[in-house]
Amino acid sequence: MGARLLRVLLGDRPRALLLFLLPTALAVVLDVILRAPSIAAFAPQGKAIYASSLLVSAAFWMLPSWVLGRLWTMRARVAVALLLTVWILPFATLSYAGQALYHRVFFAYMGRDTLRLGIALRGTVRDWFAAWGGPWLLAAMLAAGVAVTLGILWLARRARVCGAVPVLPVLTFAGAMICFWTDNVDSRFLQAATPDACFVHAVVHALRVAITGHGELHQGMSMRSPLPLPPLQGARARSPNVIVILTESLRADVVCSDPPPRCRAPFFDAVAGDRVPLGKLTSQTPNTFSACMVLWTGLAPDVDFTAAHQAPVLWELARAVGYRTAYVTSQNPRYEDFGTFVRRAGIDLLITATELGGMGQEQIGAPDERATAEMLAFVRSVPRDTPYFGVLHLSNTHSPYRTDPGLLPFLPESEDPLGDVGAFKNHYRNAAELEERTLSAFIAALRASPRWDDTVVLFLSDHGEQFREHGGLYHNHSLYDEELRVPGWITGGARALDDAERASLLSYAGRRTYMQDVHETVVDLFGLEEARTTLPLAKLVTGRSLVRPPPPAEPVALLATSTGVWEPDDARFGVMQGERVVVGAPSGSWTCFDLARDPGERSPTTEPTCAPLVEKARGVFRGKGVKP
Repeated sequence: MGARLLRVLLGDRPRALLLFLLPTALAVVLDVILRAPSIAAFAPQGKAIYASSLLVSAAFWMLPSWVLGRLWTMRARVAVALLLTVWILPFATLSYAGQALYHRVFFAYMGRDTLRLGIALRGTVRDWFAAWGGPWLLAAMLAAGVAVTLGILWLARRARVCGAVPVLPVLTFAGAMICFWTDNVDSRFLQAATPDACFVHAVVHALRVAITGHGELHQGMSMRSPLPLPPLQGARARSPNVIVILTESLRADVVCSDPPPRCRAPFFDAVAGDRVPLGKLTSQTPNTFSACMVLWTGLAPDVDFTAAHQAPVLWELARAVGYRTAYVTSQNPRYEDFGTFVRRAGIDLLITATELGGMGQEQIGAPDERATAEMLAFVRSVPRDTPYFGVLHLSNTHSPYRTDPGLLPFLPESEDPLGDVGAFKNHYRNAAELEERTLSAFIAALRASPRWDDTVVLFLSDHGEQFREHGGLYHNHSLYDEELRVPGWITGGARALDDAERASLLSYAGRRTYMQDVHETVVDLFGLEEARTTLPLAKLVTGRSLVRPPPPAEPVALLATSTGVWEPDDARFGVMQGERVVVGAPSGSWTCFDLARDPGERSPTTEPTCAPLVEKARGVFRGKGVKP
């Protein structure tokens, strides 16, 4: 009886099933090559989750491999060819070579939401793939996939299985599918799963969304339901015009925030040589959606989806005290419904890349010069007795970066992200130079206008960009300084900022400031600083006005890659105070850096001063990581 039950469970050749564990072993080898230090740093819980992914991976490959072997022994060659081409080859290609490529570029694997986003942004995926290597890269990936597929076929032939399908592979395969369907595979936070399990999770999640019509756990920008504002009146005798220039993906070391002679910016120096830096401006999140939420609402990155969509935004506050408002952006409003957040936001003039036209690449957006021209037209249209507030949101410095062949001061340059990183960074710096030239013309026109004396211009970026400093490229995937430190400066006319306000701005030199502080500074310019406690969700808006003297103590700022309006595949969280920062994931370990002594964040510190920040991180971000 026992032998018969064992045969039903394991088949006539139980040892053959061990051969079908080799695809999982290959995934582990690839994982060790790509990210052994990261796996070793997992907390015990993360390591246990990773171990469970080995079972899921083995269950996924075992049943198709057994069926392949059975079809071979039955000489069903057509069925063998069909199974190889429809199932095994695609998964073998993308679970191994595809994941290796994706990790090489993003320092993360394709995970739960990646494939779904790729389907939604097919044009962008084609553009990026072309930039990474085009047909030759595709051929190399396919060759690697064929090699793995042939290896699985060799295993299936060697197994020489026969008889009925064993129960164990069927049950475990069904269990693996249930894990993928119910998001019980960690492909989004620590990515405590093998590369093949991460990719299959992406496929199954995309299928689930297609069938159910929604992603059960996905958060993002949606239509806002703003809470009502109390009666407001600006406290300033003369309300200044305010223009916020928000650019894309620029890190602090590629744009000069200080005025000359401390650093040089040929285009900005000519039109904003009197600029004052906004301290050591630090974005609290390395992605556009979340950075915009923080800047526009003043909320920290840990707020939930509901609060993010209920809080008043800058345009609503401005309009409440008599401002004419505008949002002109070259950003693509259709990317993950980005544009829905501002449809109900007190904006008198709303122009996006859709209206601007000329959007040849979805993530670069429309040409920035079209956005500056529309904002300039808005400024000129506002009556002299009405103050205006506008956000000019640019996009062309997003990867793959827009440049002008006639303006390439940084050479050699290359558009290949997998080639020489220095040349690729020069391509990025040339894009920043083009944007600076575009903005200098815009600012020159503002300064020439009769209303300049009553106008304030703030310039900043949403987040930075990584160029292999910690292994990755682009942004979204870490909380290191290269993804968070951004340029930021302010300039204005003679009546827009008084001497005390300029002195306060200067007092932040060398001190960490944050996106929440920029929000509060704009609120103060509206004349609403004294009324801030009466605003909805006021207790959650904790920024400092930079046109007022700094408080004695350094604030504690929250950092996150994952927020109520953006869920990446690999969430990270952090807490910063001054030059000390703690980063990590709730289910992993927390790491402390002292940027004053270690600006490259290469050597973690265990000084006692880190302990309060670790406790703060654990308390604030508990429950936001991998499911227990």
